[in-house]
Amino acid sequence: MRSFVLVPLLALVFLHNGFLLGAEKIRLEDGDVVAFLGGTNMVRSVRAGALEYYLTDAFVNAETEVRFRDLSWEADTVYRLGTVKERWRPDGFGDRLEQFRHIGMTVAMMQFGQMESMDGLGRLQDFEEHYRKLLKDVAQQARHIVLITPIPFEKPKSSLIPDVSRHNMALAEYVKVSEKLAREFDATFVNLFFDREKRRTGNGVHTLGGHEMLTDTEIAFKLGMTPGDIEDSALLDAVQEKQRLWYDYWRPANWKLLYGDDSRREFTRGGDSYIPFREEWRKLQPLVALAEERIFAIARGQKDPGDNRPRPEKLYGDPQADIQSELESFVVPEGFEVNLFASEEQGLTSPLNLRWDPAGRMYVTVTTTYPHVFPGDIPNDKVIVLEDLDQDGQADKSTVFAEGLNIPTGIEWGNGGVYIGQNTEMLFLSDEDGDLKADSKHVLMSGFGNGDSHQTINSFVWSPDGELYFGQGDGCESRVETPWGNSELYQAGFYRLRPRRQQLDPLLDDFMGPGNPWGVAFDRWGQIFCVDGAGGVTFLSPGQIPVHHRRRLGRIGDPGGYCGVGLLDGRHLPLEYQGHFVVGDFKQNRIKRFSLEDQDSGFRLNWEEPLLKSSHRNFRPVDVKVGPDGAVYVVDWYNPITCHQDDAYRHPDRDKAHGRIWRISTKRDATLPPNLLEAGVDEVVASLAAPEHVTRYLAKRALTVRDDAEVSSAIQRWVRSLDPAQVDYSHNLFEALSALATLEIVDRVILEQNLVSPNPNARAFAARMVGRWSDRLDSPLTLLSSMVSDTHPRVRLEAVIACAAIPLPQSIAVAAKVVHAEKDGWIDYAFRQAVRYLSPVWRPAFEKGDLQFENAAELAAILSESGGGALVDSLKRSFDSPDLDPETRLEVLVNILTAGDSKDVYEFSLHSTTFGIGNAYDANLQAKALRIVAANANFREVRPAGDWQPALIDLADSADVGIRAGAILLAGAWDVDACKPKIYFSAGDIDAPDQVRIAAFQALALLEQGKGREGLIKLLDASLSIRLRMELIGALADLDSARAVEAGAELLQVPGMDDQNRQRLLSILLQQRAANQQLSEEIQRMELNRKQAQQLLSALLATGRAEQQLLAVLASKLGVSSEPPRFSEALVRSLKQQAITTGDPQRGEVVFNAVACTSCHRVKGKGGSIGPNLTGLGTTLSGERIVEELIWPNRQVKEGFTSLRVITRDGKVLQGYERKTRQSEAEGGLALFDPQAQRLIVLNSDDVDTVQKSASVMPEGLTNLLTDQQLSDLIAFLMRRYPD
Repeated sequence: MRSFVLVPLLALVFLHNGFLLGAEKIRLEDGDVVAFLGGTNMVRSVRAGALEYYLTDAFVNAETEVRFRDLSWEADTVYRLGTVKERWRPDGFGDRLEQFRHIGMTVAMMQFGQMESMDGLGRLQDFEEHYRKLLKDVAQQARHIVLITPIPFEKPKSSLIPDVSRHNMALAEYVKVSEKLAREFDATFVNLFFDREKRRTGNGVHTLGGHEMLTDTEIAFKLGMTPGDIEDSALLDAVQEKQRLWYDYWRPANWKLLYGDDSRREFTRGGDSYIPFREEWRKLQPLVALAEERIFAIARGQKDPGDNRPRPEKLYGDPQADIQSELESFVVPEGFEVNLFASEEQGLTSPLNLRWDPAGRMYVTVTTTYPHVFPGDIPNDKVIVLEDLDQDGQADKSTVFAEGLNIPTGIEWGNGGVYIGQNTEMLFLSDEDGDLKADSKHVLMSGFGNGDSHQTINSFVWSPDGELYFGQGDGCESRVETPWGNSELYQAGFYRLRPRRQQLDPLLDDFMGPGNPWGVAFDRWGQIFCVDGAGGVTFLSPGQIPVHHRRRLGRIGDPGGYCGVGLLDGRHLPLEYQGHFVVGDFKQNRIKRFSLEDQDSGFRLNWEEPLLKSSHRNFRPVDVKVGPDGAVYVVDWYNPITCHQDDAYRHPDRDKAHGRIWRISTKRDATLPPNLLEAGVDEVVASLAAPEHVTRYLAKRALTVRDDAEVSSAIQRWVRSLDPAQVDYSHNLFEALSALATLEIVDRVILEQNLVSPNPNARAFAARMVGRWSDRLDSPLTLLSSMVSDTHPRVRLEAVIACAAIPLPQSIAVAAKVVHAEKDGWIDYAFRQAVRYLSPVWRPAFEKGDLQFENAAELAAILSESGGGALVDSLKRSFDSPDLDPETRLEVLVNILTAGDSKDVYEFSLHSTTFGIGNAYDANLQAKALRIVAANANFREVRPAGDWQPALIDLADSADVGIRAGAILLAGAWDVDACKPKIYFSAGDIDAPDQVRIAAFQALALLEQGKGREGLIKLLDASLSIRLRMELIGALADLDSARAVEAGAELLQVPGMDDQNRQRLLSILLQQRAANQQLSEEIQRMELNRKQAQQLLSALLATGRAEQQLLAVLASKLGVSSEPPRFSEALVRSLKQQAITTGDPQRGEVVFNAVACTSCHRVKGKGGSIGPNLTGLGTTLSGERIVEELIWPNRQVKEGFTSLRVITRDGKVLQGYERKTRQSEAEGGLALFDPQAQRLIVLNSDDVDTVQKSASVMPEGLTNLLTDQQLSDLIAFLMRRYPD
């Protein structure tokens, strides 16, 4: 064993609380497994390897083997561990105690308290309780525990970053709790909470690169070792290699394929090297064991056996790749032309993104690692710099800027370096010597989700004001530590990073917007838009409040396979293209184009003629941007395989050897911007007035490497030189303000110039800036007070969002002034989210009487969104205010009746004078109140106070139909004996309006102990319209499923039943537990002709329920089997070839419609949404895969479309797609998306009786209904490679 060189001073004892503390020795034994637990600093420490190096060197010898396992995770706290918290992870690894046992943990080294202390002393007791509970679990498995304290917070060098050192007072108390618990559990206590002469952090929280080793040295010393310089680099290399392999095993990318919603799919094989991911992942365990044997050998002084890495992957390239034929496949509008800018000749193998630096050089990310690094291998993806030295539109020089990357899905140049998004990390790479090669790499942030490698953080882009935007798909969960606290994004959403402040805001958390965002763009005035790989185009500006309250933000553009988006403008492009956007439509092999027109505070999207169409299957546009020369550049991923779920994980035809960047230009002269990195600061600032967006964009990047004071002075000079009479004066002021914001330079004069601009877009952006700069502006709410009442709705929208950025009680009062102007859907969305986001600051102030509102309508709008509870009295006072609009008044009523007491229920439902609004009685509103109370009776036992029954009886006799119906329904829900005669009479009254009779049916079904059953059964013999009979059957179904099914079967045969009624009736009946079998038996007894059987089959499919038993009955009526043929690859190939040879896509489209495929699937914007959108299917899936999914739909179910059949405690049957939401994860319930109703149902675990996985909602055997020719035609239709 080697001796250590002592580090100066560290051999000395440390002073803590007045006592000199020396080393507390630890002993590790043969067979020990040491587990590390903690947050980001522990993650970085373990990955650096020094602590494990010291422990290995001290204890591993010929007789002793010690292993180490990293369980740390960014943003881990005692309240939750990422290794357990990650969605679906317990399904694969178990709970935390099971995980401790799984790894065989005998010693635990734990570091907690840092991020927890940012919650303040108010949560100190919670911290102690949760830490104790965690330690109890650890102690069940570990023989010894080491508790390591955090290092102190440090004051950041930059004043723009919060002074986190103010948390040290609280952290000191958290350290005391840790010390107390160490004594309680007889643990070794390692105290790192002491001052140091030299800084350890950059942002005050996280150790900088290399400084982790100093901290590890301190820990080793405190554990009784005498660590010094690391003398054996081979041992450290071996430790780091083992940690890398363990990380790939324990925190695998693409975990959705292991224990997520894709883990049940059948992934086809492509030879010995191309196996399903689950099998591939298991290879990592023996590789970890081999890596440990290497560590032991080196520690014992034996020969290093090497890293045992696999041979480099042989990159497959499509042998048919031909640039000339690809060029010939392109169709562009008149006046445009396409040329190849770069290809694999310049190193472009599967390119992903492109961006430019201010000198006009292109940076491209490329990957051969996707979809996953091979077990044991090291990813080696790259950033390549391309230069067009002679300005001829073709790359002349290619330089590898960086390598060793892992699927770099995001890139941007700024602040003197390159930001990279890869796997779980955001990196910052810088070129120190100007040779276009990265000399340093720094992990800026980590903890981003990697559950799906094509949904990791991606598509980096700067906003006009220097915020870095990027997306994240629904397969990922991110938990990132920042100086502002933990930033969490659950499932799909966006991040907004202000790099100079290290402020990372999660937007549209928990899948509130797009599910697979792959591109963000800004219009000329900074309004925000995004595109989605599966969900269309979204106006993103209303979603800029980082609130976790889940509210869906709608889209403005149709769904499609969109990836990459860019703004068109500049002198090189035709006038009619200015201000349009281009989008990579990778599924349909084209570049789409859309324009925008103002619509209220938002926009209406109009699709225009595509910029480019291709008939080449491998053309996959994944990024599109206008370059410095004014031409449009398209990143072509070039691949027949578009992802790793919809085809084999390691498909042998996945092209990893090719890639293209195409250049789309016109006959006009290209623009030649200056080299903005070398230009003087005044020239760079003057470029903010350039006609081209890209020049203005790059000018701001160039300003990030200049002196802030110099830039500020230059911008002020430029603004003073502007002529207010110029047409672009307002836009130039906008650019000046956004350039200052890029550098975080607050300039109130230029801000106020924009606030009073005659252009509403400039005012809107200025309002946004007030919110962003609110902590550095005097009286920001005063500035916003007039903006929320601006004449233009977009200004009002931005002002509301800005108010949400100011954490003061009065902020919501200012935002509430927006209710006095017309409120469109976007403003309403932002306002409601502002109410939720600011609730922790305004609600306590309001309840104490410290917050006042000038107007009842303002108060009502806020309280109706935030809910009732303690605020019910305020809601009641605002209810009859003449300032309330009908929608707000109804929301107020709902909250009162949902949260109010028995007196409130009486006054606001049964007391008619309450509804005398102004000078008129609102009967419609009281009718709604009665129905609200009836619905609430399902979960509230509250009854009115006093003698309330006479009032209800009077209402049940009301001349107003709505009130009478509502009162009868409520009488049933409350089981009011005095009203039962009225209920029975109304149900059978042939002269009563349908609304009243339907309410009576429902009331009978609601009577306690099923007392209304006989009354409903008697009505089956009455003469009823189809509508009334369906409602009667629906009411009876909850009480007597068998009789309801029997009556329903009779109704299905009535000649007047149309497709819509058949579908609705089947949906009603199939909600009952035993209805499937009963209905199958009834239909079996029916005498149906082929047309009737086909109609029933279509209706069944349209319900979205894969009832195989019913299908079998209907299939028998049609004379075919419901069993698919036995699967074989030979049959798949034969059917595909037959479709190619004899199939007719046009006839296939007729078949597609005839067999009710459109009930579930959309094609070219038409059809249902129960199943996946099939537009462009032939360009994304192979013919073999299409055949397989058509005939054997349960073999491979597309992600997100695995169906669940849920039976509730009360016997209801629900069917839909399982979704994970923040709420269902936290509360342990079940979230189910109903594809027919297009709504999310969240069930409490207590409400669920049985959950059955039923795979695809498409029944097997459906294609048996087709002739051989029809099947060939249908396959040919689905295999079409591009739309007609």
